[in-house]
Amino acid sequence: MRKLIPGKEQVVVRGIRPEEQLWGAYQFPRPYNLGDRLVVSVDVCEDNIQSYGSPKRWFESRDRGESWQEVDPAVAIQCGLRLANGDLLYFPMVSGTILEGYRVTPQNLLTPGYDFSRRAEEKTLPIPDGMTCWLDGTLIRAFRVERLPESLSKAEWLAFRVPAGETKPVEEHVALDWPCLTRVVHEHEGVLTLKSLFPRGNPRIGPDGAIWVTVLSGEGHINPETGLYSPYYSAELFRSDDDGHTFRLHSHMEYEADGKRYPYRSGGFSDSDIEFMPDGSMVWFLRTAWYCSTGEEVAPMYFARSTDSGRTWSKPEKFADTGILPRLCKLDCGVTLLCYARPGIFVQATEDESGTRWSEPLVVMTPGDRSALANRRVTPPTFHDWDGCCCNPEMIPLDRNSALIFYSDFYFPDRDGVKRKTVVCRKITVEA
Repeated sequence: MRKLIPGKEQVVVRGIRPEEQLWGAYQFPRPYNLGDRLVVSVDVCEDNIQSYGSPKRWFESRDRGESWQEVDPAVAIQCGLRLANGDLLYFPMVSGTILEGYRVTPQNLLTPGYDFSRRAEEKTLPIPDGMTCWLDGTLIRAFRVERLPESLSKAEWLAFRVPAGETKPVEEHVALDWPCLTRVVHEHEGVLTLKSLFPRGNPRIGPDGAIWVTVLSGEGHINPETGLYSPYYSAELFRSDDDGHTFRLHSHMEYEADGKRYPYRSGGFSDSDIEFMPDGSMVWFLRTAWYCSTGEEVAPMYFARSTDSGRTWSKPEKFADTGILPRLCKLDCGVTLLCYARPGIFVQATEDESGTRWSEPLVVMTPGDRSALANRRVTPPTFHDWDGCCCNPEMIPLDRNSALIFYSDFYFPDRDGVKRKTVVCRKITVEA
């Protein structure tokens, strides 16, 4: 396997000091290669379902990532997926909906005669199909979408489309064919919030010309294969054969907790990514860690493979001991890169046609206690003090032999030596 050569860290934006707000702001970079320039969005709000769609700060580089300047957020529309027909298709993140004035049907009204097929009246939540709870006390109710009031039951994603040859985006509501679609409602400190629907992964064009994108279920869901409730996340793979006007569920990856090969203390399969390999197969990498539900920040990343265009998949196997937000990046030189994190940040590579043999990890950020780097040492450090990074890396191709990886560093010094939450990028070159 050819060697991976890391470049120098380049600052995208310096933000606040970590002691001002340890988690949320100046995190979760999302980059795009627009050909003549690179752009990246940076979250500057809280990390919760009410804030997913909040305004972000946007930056561009016209020198291959060596310097960055802030630009108008309207550039987001240009970051859509370029389709074969010339359209640009962009899926924004969408905030959850606060359900003000809604009544929760008491659980003690559940009787043998309770009708779970009936749609609830407006301003009413029915008895849920299942429930789970986060460690902070957030109660999460899961509902089959067809049981919710009409106003909450839409099976669609919000998209913006710029038709070929035009510059003005058109709002579009993309219909979903999602069997057993489950919507979840969070209740925290008396506030009810319906979690929004949007693609979590990065859409891509497959060899067949279809649009493919990964999604994750709610915090608890109805298994579309069995119709039974699961308290875990599940990973979903969608495809569109009509230029993104509709999407249908193509593959469902259900987490199996048997206490041995798959530990119970997991959030299930959540963030994930796929790639198409030269031999015609597909690979799928899947996150399991989810602190809110398990108290565990570290959990394995899993790997599955399909040889029939994603209709069936091999049983997921452990790929690495950690794996927050796996992201795959195919280069024109024939190498596919994989980045993942927490704790630490890593990149691996394969030029194996089947995607089954990968290089040893390149360590981009060393895992371990980084809290001594803070402006003021926190004793004892929380996990995020300890890790010192949001560990949600993203990667985009730069040229034939290299890519740029983006991540946050909570302890990156400014010109005065003050440590600030900073978004950086770093070139990863595949040895020629």
